[in-house]
Amino acid sequence: MRAALRSLLVVNRAAVVGAGVVVALAAVLLAVTGAWLEAGIRHPDAPFLSTVAGSFAGTLLLITVFMVASVFTGVLRERRREFALLRAIGATAGQIRGTVRTEVLVLLALVAPLGAVVGTFVAPLVTPLLASSDLVPAGFTLAPTVVPLVGTLVVLVPTGLLAAAMAARAATHPSPTDAVRASTTDVPTLSRGRRIAAGVTALIGLATATTPFFTPGLVGSATGATSAIVLVVAAALAGPLLVQWGARRALRGASGPAATLALLNARGASRRLSAAVVPLALLVALGTVQTGTDAAVQRATGDQLRAGLQADLVVTGADGVTAAEADRIAAMPGVRATTTMRDTAGSVQIEQADEDLPALGDLEWEPTLIRALSGDDGRVDPAVRAGSLDALDEPGTVAVSTDVIALTPTGLGDTIRMRTGDGPAAPARVVAVYDRGLAFGDVLVRDRTSGPAGTLLVDTAAGDRAAVREALLATGVGVTSVDGYVTTALRSGDGDRRLSLVLVVTLLAFVAAAAGNTLLTTTRGRRGEFGLLQRTGATRVQLLRMAGVETAYTAVAAVVIGTLAVLPALVGVGFGLAGAPAAGFDLASWAGFSLAAVVVAVVGVLPVAGRIARGR
Repeated sequence: MRAALRSLLVVNRAAVVGAGVVVALAAVLLAVTGAWLEAGIRHPDAPFLSTVAGSFAGTLLLITVFMVASVFTGVLRERRREFALLRAIGATAGQIRGTVRTEVLVLLALVAPLGAVVGTFVAPLVTPLLASSDLVPAGFTLAPTVVPLVGTLVVLVPTGLLAAAMAARAATHPSPTDAVRASTTDVPTLSRGRRIAAGVTALIGLATATTPFFTPGLVGSATGATSAIVLVVAAALAGPLLVQWGARRALRGASGPAATLALLNARGASRRLSAAVVPLALLVALGTVQTGTDAAVQRATGDQLRAGLQADLVVTGADGVTAAEADRIAAMPGVRATTTMRDTAGSVQIEQADEDLPALGDLEWEPTLIRALSGDDGRVDPAVRAGSLDALDEPGTVAVSTDVIALTPTGLGDTIRMRTGDGPAAPARVVAVYDRGLAFGDVLVRDRTSGPAGTLLVDTAAGDRAAVREALLATGVGVTSVDGYVTTALRSGDGDRRLSLVLVVTLLAFVAAAAGNTLLTTTRGRRGEFGLLQRTGATRVQLLRMAGVETAYTAVAAVVIGTLAVLPALVGVGFGLAGAPAAGFDLASWAGFSLAAVVVAVVGVLPVAGRIARGR
């Protein structure tokens, strides 16, 4: 234990501090997400919180495992020569593995619980952000518990130990003599198993990207969007080969000793460079696919609303439209017909509960908004695919969107269970299935209540629209066109988009921190290389130019790999949601995330390289 503490806090302090920061950030994010997820499960008055937290937790878990393992592997890789020399003077493979495992466990014990505790107490502070997205009711409080701490350790400890085992195996697998020789160079080739894994992962990613073409809608597009991360994982497996291939092509056009030396270094040290390129590519891909998906969802929602609202005017009110007001409006001269729409929070259970796992029954309920339509629903066209909305007049019936029943055996004529608010669950027979779920929600029912409706759709006689509009304005209600209503409806989702943006930016900041730490660690580990170059005649300016070219190559490679990884996902998302492959492309966001990758590369390499060059 004393040796492990001395190694962490004294001998390898510079590298360990960076790794500790990354682990601490990962612990904070995991604890915050765990606290939200637990609160959503425990509190029935915040049903959407568990859905959002669960969705984010899946992405966060994958990214956290990937980045933490990458950071630990990078730090331990820089100590290959140390481990090789220990073996050369008599240390056994078991002792090396034990040392590495102990150091990783000590670092996790020092940092992970602290980060998890900070995250547990930070989670309640961002409750206003959740409230602005209507994920929690007003006055909602989130009490700290021990669950986020336990969950964080369950994720980080195995991840750290796995990375330690892989690094220790690489250091102890060859003989001591071979280990000393290999510690000064990069292995130029990849094992056959890793090549096969990279190819299979790439094929899986490309296949996943085609999901929206076979399963249109939100479910298919969400699945297709994950292909970006899968393809980045494939790039990580094949990273050294990709870096070598790019460096060879760039060498053909290189001019000057600095550029040539930098590209030769990139080709020869492809493993080291790919460890920095892949996290930056992940930053580009993850940020671009998230913003692109949000843009496609917003466009598709607007298109569906415009196509599905068959009305001339839309009436709203601060407190809704009462039944008396709706009757008066329907009796106005020039008004041909009206339809009311009322939204209520609820949840549905599409599939029957698993009899073997009754404790998971509550998790099979999906929170949703239930939209109730008045009997005369001719102003609403949700693009019914099967059945008829007229059948909603029969009690105990429901219409569902294709999104909510996607990937399930449920269909027309089947029975689902539904509950509104805290009310009891009740069976409902599916009498219609429709496509425009983004515009009209996942569930439509017949309105049988007497309270104020949120929206009144008004159809006017030919040539009477202007006169009816003036008459409605005179009564004091809010009146707008369908286009105006669509604009307002899309703007009302700003809270959700703001929350999504905050979550994505936070996750990307973590990725950037991990990538920056990797760059700093690998650059610091090149002191001997820089010193050898200076002893053979290289000047400080030449070294800085070489570092600049390497940085540029790292940034360009990351942007190219990240862009290629995200393109299939964006094409699928755009087609699945809006029917237009280009709908998911947001060039401004892509440029911003690409610039961020460039900045991280520059900050992570050039300042350290400059200090090393001046120090010699």
